[in-house]
Amino acid sequence: MKFLISGTSTMNCFSGALSDPVFLVTASITALAIFTMTWTLRNQTFNGKLFYALTLIGVSWVLLTVGLEAASNDYSCQLQWATAAWLGNALIPVAWCYFVFSYVDNAPWVHKPAARAVMVIVPIAAVAFAATNPWHHLVYAEGTVIPDGGGQINYVHGPGFYLIIAVLYSFVAATLVCLARAFTRAKRDAWLMLTMLTKITITPLVMNAAYVGLGFTIFGLDPTSFMFTLGVLVFSWLLVINKTMDMATVGQSVLFDTMSEPVVLIDRQKNVVLANTAAKSRGLQNDTCPVLKDLRTTIEYFHTSDEATHLRIGQRDYEPRIQKVENPINPSGEGLGWSVTLVDITDRIAINASLQDALQQADEANRAKDEFVSVISHEMRTPLTSLKGGLALALSGHLGELTDHLKSSLEIAHRNGARLSRLIDHILLSQKMDIGALSLEHEPIVLGRLLEESLEENRSFAAERGVQLIQSTIDHSAVVNGDAFAIRQIVDNLMSNAIKFSNDDGVVEGALQITGGKVRLSIKDSGHGIPEGMEDHVFGRFEQVANSGQGSTQGSGLGLHISKQLARQMSGDITYESQVGAGTTFHVEFDLAMQLAEEETRIAG
Repeated sequence: MKFLISGTSTMNCFSGALSDPVFLVTASITALAIFTMTWTLRNQTFNGKLFYALTLIGVSWVLLTVGLEAASNDYSCQLQWATAAWLGNALIPVAWCYFVFSYVDNAPWVHKPAARAVMVIVPIAAVAFAATNPWHHLVYAEGTVIPDGGGQINYVHGPGFYLIIAVLYSFVAATLVCLARAFTRAKRDAWLMLTMLTKITITPLVMNAAYVGLGFTIFGLDPTSFMFTLGVLVFSWLLVINKTMDMATVGQSVLFDTMSEPVVLIDRQKNVVLANTAAKSRGLQNDTCPVLKDLRTTIEYFHTSDEATHLRIGQRDYEPRIQKVENPINPSGEGLGWSVTLVDITDRIAINASLQDALQQADEANRAKDEFVSVISHEMRTPLTSLKGGLALALSGHLGELTDHLKSSLEIAHRNGARLSRLIDHILLSQKMDIGALSLEHEPIVLGRLLEESLEENRSFAAERGVQLIQSTIDHSAVVNGDAFAIRQIVDNLMSNAIKFSNDDGVVEGALQITGGKVRLSIKDSGHGIPEGMEDHVFGRFEQVANSGQGSTQGSGLGLHISKQLARQMSGDITYESQVGAGTTFHVEFDLAMQLAEEETRIAG
């Protein structure tokens, strides 16, 4: 901006400024204000930062122009700097008003375009009104001169000056209303900050009134900018040290006091220095509290011990969570104390106790069930053996000739007795596996021989069902390590299932082959197949997959479950491949005995 007043250029008005003590003082204060503004904006986060910066920019501008005015001896230069100062004089109260509303009230209107326009228009209008004073003399009257023997202009204010002041004072008044309203709702710990904001707002107002009405000056100049600068610098320092508006600090305080768990801070002398609301409600802020007294005396032990412990306060149980508070100056040295959070575990203890009781009752019920099943199964075995023996003897003809009708009935009874005997054997075997009481042999087994024996012994059962048994590829060199009886039971279960689930005039095929150090025994049926996703049912306990051709099949639902468990106990497994309408193939895989021997030798070596 360039002003030409009485023919004096702006550049001539800078001459001698650097040697003038008043200008040097104002320049130093300006530099301090700019440094404070820069540091605060970079390191602090608060509402209204933009308006705070504009306020400091306005202050810096006024200080520089006032200093240059004081350094000038020429009337035209002094009037030129006084005119330029209006840009900052008008910006300061508007920007400060916006800052206070944003900082204290978080007012949304300060960010609206109309409000921003006011902040631009008011300073420009004020400086334009002052700059055109030679035409209308409304800001400074014609009596504005440097008195004889004086060095500074004696300003005679016109009605335009008071109009500008009235407009600017309206922003100051709005600021004071905002602060007064804030006092009525703020907590006491925020009053210091609000008081400082009020003082910064009122003090320049009082100084300006003293200057206008009483002619009070500092260094012969308007004291308003000096006082406002001092207030803003003090406020900037408060922003650094005061945490009233710091979200992190306030949030921590709120979190500490609103926590449902009692929290106490204990210093290194074992004194309670702080307790949150939950702790106070339980009397833990008092050093004489018996529970707290015990905790304080043993706090170092609790902090270092891994042993679980809990404290009882009233009718509730608490688990102390202790965290040592390090000394920030010497983190490796003695700490400042301890933070103790008492977590209520009453419900957890009650739930654990109930759970333990339930588990104990379940164990007792399970043992009673096992004992019952074992006793019943063993008790049934003796009469069932006698029953089967008697039926077999009768069917043999040693007790006399039988009519066809009687023989048919006895054969049905004999088959049902055999089925019941197998069911009892399965139940007892499953029970042994469940409790880990089943002991299996570990010896070489020629698997091909077991498959041939199973095919041969099941031919009569297959013939009854109209099913043909065939033997496919059998590798007689397939030797595995396991229990012969258990492997034979697996093969018989798979074979009988294949016969049972095959269609009339169907074919069941047995095969044995060695692949990649594994022996695979396969039993393929010609049934309806198993739908996808039925593995849990196939190998489940007391479960069967319905045969769509037969409705439901007879059996205990334990055969495949037992077979899979037996295979796994001998380091093998049972899987199956099936296609609905095309039959199912079950595979039993074991490690080849030679492969096992090589692995054992490698591990031992």
